Amino acid sequence: MDDASTYRIAVGLDGSAASWKALDEAIALTIQKQALLYMVSIQEETEASYSAAEILDLEKTSREQLERVQLKARMLAETSGIQVSTAIVTGSSANAMVAFVKKNKVDLLVVGDTGHSSLWGALLGNTADKIVRHAPCSVLIVRCREGASGS
Repeated sequence: MDDASTYRIAVGLDGSAASWKALDEAIALTIQKQALLYMVSIQEETEASYSAAEILDLEKTSREQLERVQLKARMLAETSGIQVSTAIVTGSSANAMVAFVKKNKVDLLVVGDTGHSSLWGALLGNTADKIVRHAPCSVLIVRCREGASGS
């Protein structure tokens, strides 16, 4: 299935409510288009103001959280009958996601409108803006509003 003519969809996953809604959309589109689905999580680079031991601990915790998110997401996708590829990429959210999309020749990137950033804190808004400006493919931003129905 993974050939040059296969439509490729990537979804950004960080465990936020918006990323789960983005996953729902990506799964539906993957089924509709009979596409290949990539689940991509970005492990933010840790700031140098921490000690080496603190950095290693934060990175391990962050990676373990992303692995749990991806495992749950994989199970949801496979329940829908699709196979997925997963990746955890280290870097700044926007740059790492754009680099992944370019490298894997992704046709559509699906992201939530808000999410985790800088080790589970800030909004993804600026990241989504950067991705839209720099991604070589179409980008679908899925809105996640409080009180909205969905998973």
